[in-house]
Order: sequence, then structure tokens, then C-alpha cells
Amino acid sequence: MPYSGSSVTVTAKNSKGTELFVGTASGVDADSYLDGVAQEQISDVSFPKAASHRFTPGDEKPEADIADRDWWISTDTGKTVAKTFDLDAEPQVLVIAPANSDDSLDGTTVSLQMRVKGVFALSLLGIAGTIILAGFSVFFFMRWWASRIRPPKKGAGRPDSSGPKSGDGPNDGNGPGSGRGSDDDSRRGRRKSTDARAGKGEPGPATQPISTVQPGTASQAPPRRRDLRNRRSLRTVTAAMLGSGLVLSGCANMPIAKPSNPDVTPYERTAVRPGEAGKFMTNYTESLDKTLGDKGTDLDKIQAAPLIDHTRAQIQIADKAKQKLRAPNFTEVVAGSPSFTEYPMWFYAFGTADKKSTDGDKQLTQVMLVTRESASSDPLVRSASYIPTDQMPTLMADDKGAVKEGPEDFADDMKTASGDVSSFLVDGKAKSGGPEGLKEGGFKSFRDYLGDLRDKDSGFDKVDVDCKPYEDLKFEDMNLSTENGAIGMGEVRCTLTIKAPSDYALDLGDTVEAVKTNDKVGDTIKVDTAHPYVLMKTGDELTAVATDWNVLSSKVE
Repeated sequence: MPYSGSSVTVTAKNSKGTELFVGTASGVDADSYLDGVAQEQISDVSFPKAASHRFTPGDEKPEADIADRDWWISTDTGKTVAKTFDLDAEPQVLVIAPANSDDSLDGTTVSLQMRVKGVFALSLLGIAGTIILAGFSVFFFMRWWASRIRPPKKGAGRPDSSGPKSGDGPNDGNGPGSGRGSDDDSRRGRRKSTDARAGKGEPGPATQPISTVQPGTASQAPPRRRDLRNRRSLRTVTAAMLGSGLVLSGCANMPIAKPSNPDVTPYERTAVRPGEAGKFMTNYTESLDKTLGDKGTDLDKIQAAPLIDHTRAQIQIADKAKQKLRAPNFTEVVAGSPSFTEYPMWFYAFGTADKKSTDGDKQLTQVMLVTRESASSDPLVRSASYIPTDQMPTLMADDKGAVKEGPEDFADDMKTASGDVSSFLVDGKAKSGGPEGLKEGGFKSFRDYLGDLRDKDSGFDKVDVDCKPYEDLKFEDMNLSTENGAIGMGEVRCTLTIKAPSDYALDLGDTVEAVKTNDKVGDTIKVDTAHPYVLMKTGDELTAVATDWNVLSSKVE
């Protein structure tokens, strides 16, 4: 909508009784969800009756059900649906579709109404102003016209009464042989008398009276003084009328609201909106609990590698040991991610676990890395590991809830640290300049396990280990800045090769037996393990934290 300073109501009606869906969303989500789907796009609107739109061919319906998406900002359904939104708010995309994906939009009419404030009152003021200006114009015009035909002022053309009067003197007509002449003679007599006075130097009028008729001009109109004041007033009024007319004539095509460009900046949003971290964690733990109770059914809908490998192995181990697994409960949840202009997205979630959900006296916080490939797919937890709650760093979000990614050198630190962790798990030696924490927690626990297998009393001839960083997920591309540094995750995969004397039977306990992938008889067994960890940087100090490790699979060779 290329307007601002108002609100718009979009109404959709279906004449065939089809149930309609209307929803608003960020353009990042709408573009991803409708990618490859047949659609009619309205890209521009010019009130009152013009709209720019185009049809994009594609599939008949989206991959996922439209009403089940969690990224809608607002939704409504019905045979008639409407949505009112503020044009000055954050830009959104409005989507109208059949509520049932098997239906179509045939018979659907869409209308837009813009709310306008003060236009009627301003129109009345404009009409009143025009009438007043027209009245003043008529008044000044009539005054100017009347001044053109006004007669001279009374007495303005009479001669001075102190001079001699016509008819006085020896030839005034009272003497012998004289008599009263004609009117022309009288006028000539007066002119002569005047000329005589002038010739004798007698005083006369300083200026010629405006009513005096000059010789040869008797038939012409008398001269007039120009009324400059009236002419200036007339020009002013005329200019005002023309200016008002131009302004008012432009009002007919003037847009109702101020024009605005809706594409000044691209659509963007965080992977988890502010305030939605708790909702995500609640949905995830409830789904995980249900999946664990169903022995892993639909686990791939909430988890992906590498974490899903850990969970599947834990389900097998728990089933072998006749134990029941449960998802942890969280007392506090926060999440953070950068802003994204397109999919895929990722974010970190931090849940402070209830003390009853974890072993030990220390309170722990679970760190989870979550990714989302498209708006049609659900978020998938890719990695999860615990850290002591007192080591939880502070995330710094901007006014839109976005957290900046860690600095570039931290991505390099993550790559280097994965090699340092792998090396330590093999030989138990922490490299100089490597991350702190390698001799604690889950890292130490694995080294102790290796030591027990290599003990002389174990009966095994040889125990070898090979470790390398997990490479199917680019952990270094997904990290966040913190108040004093940065945080990220990583994982190392190890393979143990355990050889027993030929006259010994292999017995590595229920854990290894539960994840065995074959029934072959032999003297060598290989065990695959996973070692997730959290990497934190505070100032110049790098720390790796792991609270546990997981057995994934085993096979006899």
C-alpha cells in the first residue's frame, strides 16, 4: 500500500460459500511459503479504483496447511473476512486463500477501504472560502466599474469669480448698435476674456480646470485621472481567485493519504519474535515428551542431525534398561537470533532447567541450536547441551529483538576449537592456547572411560580412538555476540575400536549392547560416540563446556 497516515480495511467475500482465510505476515515468511505456488499478487494501489496486479503460475496449493503456520501475525476465517491495518506500522503482507487447501478462490471479491480523517470538514472550509473570495471579487469589480463612469465633481470647472464677467465693458451689448449674440459668440467672448487676462499678466488658475474644453476638442470625452488604488485591488483579487481555483482544481486528483514507498527497505525479521521463546520451548518439550513415550515416532518433526542421532540412541538404551525418558522442564527461557531477509533461519534457545530435571546439585541451562529451512517447514533442534547456569552469558538485543552475530574472528576460533577438542579426546593433552575447560565435565568423563577400557584388568588387547569434528552442520556460521564476547556450539564424533583376545567374549555392558547394529560374532567391536559442547568467549578467554557425551552405535567386526 503506497500510502501512509491512515489505515486500510481489506475485505474478501465469496459468493459460493467457500470458507476463506486471511492472514498477515512478514514478507520473509509469505514469500517463502508461497514460493512456487500459483497466486495473484496486488503490488500497488491507487485510490479510488486502480490497482496493479499480476498472476504468477505455479502449484495449486502450498506444501503445508495454511492455518497451521506459527509465523502468522494475525489470522481470521469465514465466508467474509476482513483485516484492518495501520499503514504506518511495520510493513506486512496480507494473504487471502481458501481455508481448505482443496478449495479455490473462485467467486471471491476483494475490496479495499481507506479511512480518511478530516476530509469532509476541510471540504466545507474550502467551499466557504471560495464563496467568500467570489463575493469580494464581485464587490471590487463593481466598484472599479462604477469609477469609470463617475461624473466630475460639482464646481470643478468654474472660473474664478474675482475676474471680469462676460458682457461687462463698452461692448457688453447695452450700447447703441449692439445686441446679445449667440451662444457661440458668448463662448468666444469668454475665451477672449480669458486670453486677454492672460495676455495682460492677470492672475489666473495655477492649473487648467479638468472641465475646460480646449479648442478643437469639444466632441471628445473629458480626460480622467487613473484610479490606481482600485486597479491594484482588482489585480490582487484576480490573482487570489486564480490561485484558489488552481489549488481547488488539484484537490480532485489529490491522494487521500500521503504517498509513501513501501519498498524502501526489504522485509526482515528475527527467527523467533520477541516474547515467543517460551511458546517455542513449551511446544518443543511437549512434542518431545510425546515422541519419547511413542519410542521415537515423529522425532524427525522436531529434531534433525546431529541431535536426532543422540536421541534415537538414548531411546534404545532406555528401552534396553527398562527406563522411561522425559523431556526436561524449564523455569526460564530466552532466545536470540540475527535478523533475516530470507530463509533458512537459525536461532539459539536457552532454557534454565528445573533442578528435578537434571542430575547433580548445580543448576543447569540447556543451550539449543535451532534451524528452519523454509516457512512451510517447522523449526528443528539441531544441537543441545547443558552449561552451568552461572556461566550463562547475557545476550544484547536491539529494539527489534535481533542479536548480532559474533565477530568474524570468533568463527575462526570455533574452527580451531573443534580441532583442539578432537585432539584432546584422542590423547588427553590440552594444547597451549586452546580453549579452557577440556579437562572438565564431559571431556574428562570420556577420557576416564577410555582409561578404564585400557586398564590391564579390563582384558582387552587394544583400545584405539579416532576423533574428528562433525562436518555435516556448519556450526561456525551460526553464533551470537554476547555482552562480553560471543557464544556458539560444536560437536566432535569419535570411533572406538576395541579388540579382545580370541578366547574372550566381548561384553561392554547394556549401553553398547543396546545400540549394536549387527549380530556378528567376532573379537573386535567398534563404538561410535558423540561429544556436543558449548564454546564461549569472554574477552580474550575461550572456554569449551560439555556436561556429558553419548554412545550412538556399535557393531562387531
